[in-house]
Amino acid sequence: MTPDPYRSLAGLYDPATALFLAPLRRLVRDVLVRLGARRVLDLCCGTGRQTLLLRRAGLDAWGVDLSPAMLAMARRAAGPAAPPFARMDVRTLAVADGAFDATAITLALHENGEPDRLAMGRAMVRATRPGGHVLVLDYAVPAGPWPMGGLVALAERLAGAAHYRNYRDFMARKGVVGFARRLGLPVLAAHPCLAGRAALLVLAARPARPGAAARP
Repeated sequence: MTPDPYRSLAGLYDPATALFLAPLRRLVRDVLVRLGARRVLDLCCGTGRQTLLLRRAGLDAWGVDLSPAMLAMARRAAGPAAPPFARMDVRTLAVADGAFDATAITLALHENGEPDRLAMGRAMVRATRPGGHVLVLDYAVPAGPWPMGGLVALAERLAGAAHYRNYRDFMARKGVVGFARRLGLPVLAAHPCLAGRAALLVLAARPARPGAAARP
């Protein structure tokens, strides 16, 4: 069985990232509410904070992750109610086609190699109903110098050699905007965050028409 890379980190994750992730989680929630999504799948949900925030907003949100340690934290945070979490490989997603109004993933694409990123994106498209939305929030290439760029790069380096290698590759491929282009989905809306160092993209859950120009 593949070792859980988050086994020793799960208990530290929320204290270390809560302030940084809170505004991003609220942004995802607000966009999903405005889109009118009801049934939502939160990929790479980790400790479940995003999923539970969506449920408190009235959405039928479900979280999936591959890490048993992170899911244990998520189920603990959910309390005595039936926890809306499942262990699942997000590259394949063992869910019915078109089962969700929207699928969302936050700051997880850059942690993975390109083949896995694209597999995750395609799985999200398959799980989203026709006319639904795919939301991806991750690092973007800023238009100009960014004072905190060095801190982000340092944090990614400290996450480990493989993690940092994947981050560098993701950024070399134009970050989240480049990912959307390679996935071939129309960008309906873009919400910059982290002072332009990241963006939440709202993608239409269908491929772009042949010959259609990708939006910037």
